[in-house]
Amino acid sequence: MTDRILEQLTKAVGVRYTIIRELGRGGMGAVFLALDPSLDREVAIKVLPPEFAVQPTLRERFVREAKLAASLSHPNIIHVHAVEDHEGVLAFVMQYVDGETLTERVARSGPYDPQDVARLLQDTAWALGYAHARGIVHRDVKPDNILIERGTGRPMILDFGIARQQRASGLTEVGHSIGTPSYMSPEQAAAEEVDGRSDLYSLGCVGHFAATGRPPFDGESAHKLLMQHLTVPAPKVTELRPGFPAGLGDVISKALEKDPASRFATGEAMADAIGALQMRSREIAPLLRLFHQQTAQAVQAVFMLTLVYTLFAQFSTKMSTFLGTAVAVLFLTVALGVISQSLDRVRFAVRQGFTVADVRTAFEAIADEIARGRAQLVGDPVEYVRIQRRKRIAAGCGLIAGMMMPIAFGQVRLGGANGPELTTPGLLALVAGTVAFGTAIALWTQRPVRVTLPQRVANRIWDSTFGRAVFARAERRYAAELLRTKK
Repeated sequence: MTDRILEQLTKAVGVRYTIIRELGRGGMGAVFLALDPSLDREVAIKVLPPEFAVQPTLRERFVREAKLAASLSHPNIIHVHAVEDHEGVLAFVMQYVDGETLTERVARSGPYDPQDVARLLQDTAWALGYAHARGIVHRDVKPDNILIERGTGRPMILDFGIARQQRASGLTEVGHSIGTPSYMSPEQAAAEEVDGRSDLYSLGCVGHFAATGRPPFDGESAHKLLMQHLTVPAPKVTELRPGFPAGLGDVISKALEKDPASRFATGEAMADAIGALQMRSREIAPLLRLFHQQTAQAVQAVFMLTLVYTLFAQFSTKMSTFLGTAVAVLFLTVALGVISQSLDRVRFAVRQGFTVADVRTAFEAIADEIARGRAQLVGDPVEYVRIQRRKRIAAGCGLIAGMMMPIAFGQVRLGGANGPELTTPGLLALVAGTVAFGTAIALWTQRPVRVTLPQRVANRIWDSTFGRAVFARAERRYAAELLRTKK
């Protein structure tokens, strides 16, 4: 079937788009990755299967999906670019987002941590509220229809295939339930009229899935699932996952109320309730993230210069006064250059309107990001096994290095014609110890990420009286420059 669809799609739109590969297939069509040469961008093309395209009702629903989605412009909703109807092939071209569905993300890495659950629900609630305000109800909100953008973690809603306008008579009348049973609202299960609050119930199911790894109800058949949505109270996330924040658990429970009137009235109301918990990770301005990175690099550079100079001074016993002075001047010149560049970055940050308090807040947020990233790494079962394996190998290599080095030094022969000589066994021991030591260092540096010493020192600098004074001086200078410019 897929070959037939691909062949017909290529024939119909091959002039305008270059088909690259298939991305996936569902009950309402296949999706292909393609290149739009006119704009030099990748797009996703969803095509209705030929056997469905000839059915007027399904064809009308597909066209409606494209029109509804095309009318929405929101950062958390997949955007539709165009509708293609050629030679019996019906398809629409939409924004391509590199990522994976929420279902795939949870299957790969396990349930979300509470902060990520908060972000997922808040962003999706905002997007649904935006659609609801325009009279559009999705009616199939589920993990498979939420795409998680790779790199940013941004959730994006896709597949408005069974969405409908509240004011339209629609293709789906009361008495026929449409949706996915595990994520269907009670009013959908009863085939009653629905509004935006039905989507919020489904979003509550999604939040339950993201937090626990499973939907609120399990059943052997669709009928049993629908009966549970209608009659059985949803289990609380906090009971299934001890330690989960009670406030966020209450938000999910409120969304899962059987009576629509007991849920959040709008997506914005649900998003505001999550925002009031202040659980979402703080946004960090790109400039402050760069400032943090460059400050840590400057601290590390000064550390390395100090270490190199100290070692040089300690082990170069025959260092002349002239040479020692030259090395000291070189060290001070480089160190002053690094410090001068750091001060320039402070002045630039001030000109962009940032204060030392903003810098400290950004540093704290970055440290929190690092801690959360480490927790995710350690919490992943596969990665945890790999971490433990690396630790054991690193420890073994360190032990071997510790045993080989004394053996190598013990094989040094003194009094030779050319000075101290190393025997063949000693050379082999030295090579083995060096390789083992290097392997131990390499594996140890791959341990789960932590806040480094230079990063901690950089944070302390801007949290100190000295750091505040540096920013205050930069602010005074900038204020004086503005006065001179106005004159």
